[in-house]
Amino acid sequence: MNKLIKSKKLRVLLPILIVAGLGIVIYGIPTMLMKNKPANNGVTNQDTTSNEPTGYSEAVYLIPISGGQITREDLNAHPEILAVTDFASLTSQTKRHIAIWIDKDAVNLLPEGWLNREPQKYYPIVLVGYNNALYSMREKLNLPMFGLGGPLVDWSKQKLEPGFSVWMIEKDSPNEIPAFMKGYVEPVTAERILEVSNGLLKKSFSIIEYKNTQYDFSFSLPLIWQGYSIAGDKWEGETLVQGSDVVVEQGPTLLIRHPEWTSQNPRQDIPIMIFTISQWDSLEKGKFHIGAAPVGPTKLGSNSKYVFALPPRYNVALPPGFEEVEQIFENNPLKTF
Repeated sequence: MNKLIKSKKLRVLLPILIVAGLGIVIYGIPTMLMKNKPANNGVTNQDTTSNEPTGYSEAVYLIPISGGQITREDLNAHPEILAVTDFASLTSQTKRHIAIWIDKDAVNLLPEGWLNREPQKYYPIVLVGYNNALYSMREKLNLPMFGLGGPLVDWSKQKLEPGFSVWMIEKDSPNEIPAFMKGYVEPVTAERILEVSNGLLKKSFSIIEYKNTQYDFSFSLPLIWQGYSIAGDKWEGETLVQGSDVVVEQGPTLLIRHPEWTSQNPRQDIPIMIFTISQWDSLEKGKFHIGAAPVGPTKLGSNSKYVFALPPRYNVALPPGFEEVEQIFENNPLKTF
């Protein structure tokens, strides 16, 4: 069941039916593919003495040193889930856009308010072990749905286990924070939680949509890019005559710029080269080249007038944020119309 719960600023009301399998959209107050070394507890895990990521994962799972809701055998069968047993190892992974799983017996390892701070507040959140989403997200994780109002619930009379609950913010504005929240009453398995978690993770990369009506394309972005800006640049194509650097073609490059970008501390831009159909045809026929890279631009999409492409070696300098931009491109963000 989905409900829309509206709130005034600094106050939230939650007339929620407390039922297992809760699926709901909440308005709250403004607020608040990896293989690793086996850990000592036998889980396929990151070495928790290191704070640096060692690869890629679809989810990072904070578990207690002993116990936990997902069996060790189940976790070992899913190397795409990075199990960690301390907060430092958790935070080292959340520098990337990733789903965050919290075991119900590891909630106490989280500092108060951490899940309500950027960037992790915009990632899919899973509490493993409780099937009641309101209890999981409001009472256990203190996510932004509490305030002066809300239902008083005698949780001792509610069936909270087994299962898991999920949460993902879908918008963040000064007056409201809509979020998807749902509980699942079912046995806890890594495969099932991944199915739900990965669906939310994919969706989280398309919360914001940049539309360009001049060239007729759109580009999807995660919520952490809210407040992005657009900058202009240009590409130049040079003749293939040896010893000559004469520019024979040129065109625009649009840069989608992260809101935290500054000239003193630049982050990785999202560059989109724009070619006319005839220019792209000439490039493919080898009539000119772009830059010194041995490979040319990568086509992202096209419409009846233009071809959109990614510059070769655009992130060769590995500036801050390059991993997230790679993730964004992996989700086919550009659409034409």
